[in-house]
Amino acid sequence: MRFHVLWCIVIALLQGYGSVYGLLPFNAFGDSSYGNQVKNVKRYIDQLNIEPIELQVKESDSSSNKLQRAGFLATRPNALGTIIFCHGYTSSKHESFFFKTFFPNFNAVTFDFRAHGDLADGQYSTIGANEIYDVAAAVEFVKSHPELKDKPVIGFGFSMGAVSLIRAQARWNDLFDMLILDSPFDSSDDCMSRELDKKMTINVLGRSFRVPGKRLIMRSLYNERLSPIVRYIFKWITGFNPSQIATKYVRVAPVETASNVKVPCLFITCVKDNKVSVESVRNLYYAVDAPFKRLWITQGIKHCSAFLTSPEVYWYKLNKFVKKVLEKDMKNKEKIVDERVTISVM
Repeated sequence: MRFHVLWCIVIALLQGYGSVYGLLPFNAFGDSSYGNQVKNVKRYIDQLNIEPIELQVKESDSSSNKLQRAGFLATRPNALGTIIFCHGYTSSKHESFFFKTFFPNFNAVTFDFRAHGDLADGQYSTIGANEIYDVAAAVEFVKSHPELKDKPVIGFGFSMGAVSLIRAQARWNDLFDMLILDSPFDSSDDCMSRELDKKMTINVLGRSFRVPGKRLIMRSLYNERLSPIVRYIFKWITGFNPSQIATKYVRVAPVETASNVKVPCLFITCVKDNKVSVESVRNLYYAVDAPFKRLWITQGIKHCSAFLTSPEVYWYKLNKFVKKVLEKDMKNKEKIVDERVTISVM
């Protein structure tokens, strides 16, 4: 019942935005009988063409070696553009490819970041540092594809994937037409430092005490000789299990180059994120020099959980943002919606 009421509210809010019809899933307007909705879903599935792809990716700044990455391409007739989905640390192309269903009138590309998913032997994740070359290869694939090259390109990333998008766009400037960034961290140093402050503070009888050792831990984070200890510290601080992914710990600070990002950006964060704080995402929001940007602070209960907490509203806000950018309806350059204070449809 709650789902039905919320969806009706979303539909009512969307009415009056003529061309947004093309962004709606399965023709939500018009005859919404269950039978016709099922037919629309089947038509959507029948029109969707999915094929595997391979990307040749530069290894790093200091190496000309190429890494092979596996991915998927989904195309559909009369697509409005192409969305490149970038997964988070310890995830894969399969999880991020799910989000193509949020954009039924767009082509979709997804891939495994280095050291993740298929073909990962001998590779190392750098949690957003060298991953910019993975992003660049995906964009090159899209812009050289005969069916995709003349359409807008949208980057949509989660956590490490969002960081990689920011850093890639800041470096090369002309990769994307807009970015959707769910839970990116501002700096590996600052993110670790904030989490350490939380974990190394204990409360006894109403008084707070700081456990010593933070400075030593911070100095050890990028020391390769201490990698076994660093892996343990990383897991303790972030909750990620680095034993799943071969990882080289290097400093990554997208906030330092974010001012070079000149395309519209939508940032999403969760108030109860256990890995990346609202403050971290807000710092990036303020740092980008975008002509149109939005920050949505959601009531999500964990890292990258906004779409689980309110899937209908998540779909609506993403598609509303894309619609505004494509139609160049970008009034009010900056806007923050904080669900702890108010709920707005931006």
